[in-house]
Amino acid sequence: MDKLLSQKRIIVTGSGKGLGLAIAGALAVDGAKLMLVGRNAEALEAASQRMRDLGTEASHIACDLNDPDSPQKIVDATVKELGGIDGLVNNAGIFVWKKFTDLSREDYENTIATNLNAPFHLSHAVAKAMIEQGSGGSIINISSIHGKTPDPSVVPHCASKAGLIALSQAMAEAVREHSIRVNAVCPGAIQPDSGDRRSSNPNEKVTQSDVATVVAFLSSDLSSAITGAAMDVNGSTRTVIKA
Repeated sequence: MDKLLSQKRIIVTGSGKGLGLAIAGALAVDGAKLMLVGRNAEALEAASQRMRDLGTEASHIACDLNDPDSPQKIVDATVKELGGIDGLVNNAGIFVWKKFTDLSREDYENTIATNLNAPFHLSHAVAKAMIEQGSGGSIINISSIHGKTPDPSVVPHCASKAGLIALSQAMAEAVREHSIRVNAVCPGAIQPDSGDRRSSNPNEKVTQSDVATVVAFLSSDLSSAITGAAMDVNGSTRTVIKA
């Protein structure tokens, strides 16, 4: 019997570890073929083998997403290795926790470059490839509760993740006519090393698996009517992040 994502070819950034690895695993279990993207080639090789052990096809490409040549390299590699592109998950990101007045220009610019600019450029390249294919697709941007709820300890993160929500909603309208859906997922505080378990109730912190499950749903045809959404996956995290 076909799985939820059978034959779908999906790129996942930041997938060598953590949330990205959990997302890749959830997509693999549901039958997706994967292109894993990150900076650490060794971690990506291990992650790719893990996906293959789950019974799916997986390739990887190590690159810096802030390199202007990376988006097209990723698209070209995915088309060559997997035969096309049906989905993209922009998960890679950085997080700088500092007092506002202690932030450097580099802290701010690196955060915006990685969390907002890189998803734009990769989505732009992927959308063009999807339009050329003519079969639609799904783009998912991993935002954050900080994209909706400001926190003075992570000002650049708030700016980047709020921008990512707006980017997702604007792109959704830009590519709607091509049957390409664009959505954002906004997790609250996530339990570390939790890709193998889900929360049992909304009074617990969300797990990596909780977020990955939502991404799998948005990557599937079950969500064919959903675009431009910014879906909260907050668990016990509500208006502020609590330790």
